[in-house]
Amino acid sequence: GRGSRVTLHLKEDAHDYLSEDKLKETAKKYSQFIQFPIYVKVKKEVEAEAEEEDEDDDKEEDEDEEKKDDVETKDDDEKEEEEKKAPKKKTVYEWEQVNTQKAIWLRAKEDVTEEEYTEFYKSISKDYLDPLAYTHFNAEGEIEFK
Repeated sequence: GRGSRVTLHLKEDAHDYLSEDKLKETAKKYSQFIQFPIYVKVKKEVEAEAEEEDEDDDKEEDEDEEKKDDVETKDDDEKEEEEKKAPKKKTVYEWEQVNTQKAIWLRAKEDVTEEEYTEFYKSISKDYLDPLAYTHFNAEGEIEFK
């Protein structure tokens, strides 16, 4: 594939750069609007699939039935089994794109939608409200604003 991999070699006093949040913040600060995607490997916890657990439980139940055919179960045992079937968490590592915002000032005014202007405003201003107004223009040569 095409691309680069960055490896950080940190000094003792720079361990705050090991955090996912700090890496994302740094990448957004310096590379938010470049055209190539930047990914950070993040750690996520997801629920383990219930089907796998059910299959394992079915096998165990079959073995138990063969060993103990005449044993009666109590309501307490059934409740405990239901509690054990609660969803289990599994740690998964995924690549997450950090720089999703495109450089709209490099495109023609007609090619940029109002939604893109709004997203751009929110990304640079850290505001949750839509912009009141916006303007998009190109200029060459000496410029004077008043």
